[in-house]
Amino acid sequence: MYKPKSTKEIYIESLSINSASLEKQLADQSVLLEEIKNIIDFVSKMYCENVERIVTLCDKDMMALEYVPSPLKLFIDCLAHVQKSLSLSLPASRLIQRYPSAWEDWM
Repeated sequence: MYKPKSTKEIYIESLSINSASLEKQLADQSVLLEEIKNIIDFVSKMYCENVERIVTLCDKDMMALEYVPSPLKLFIDCLAHVQKSLSLSLPASRLIQRYPSAWEDWM
């Protein structure tokens, strides 16, 4: 019998996919492995903290799901915060800057 994924499962699965993609793109830009790890760790921590808040909101009221960011939007928001919070190499900074720009163009 099919059981739909929970909100948390959907968000965490999205984080895994997006993080793997970002990690590969950063490596393709010759970003050092230590910096890649710092970026992924920072994004993951911030993302998971937000997911916990989202899950708590949705547990109280399923309609709250309409007002929280999608998994991709949350990932993009976390990347924008990385840009402001970490001292990044030029290749990492350029790549990460393109994510929010692409999101804005897409929307």
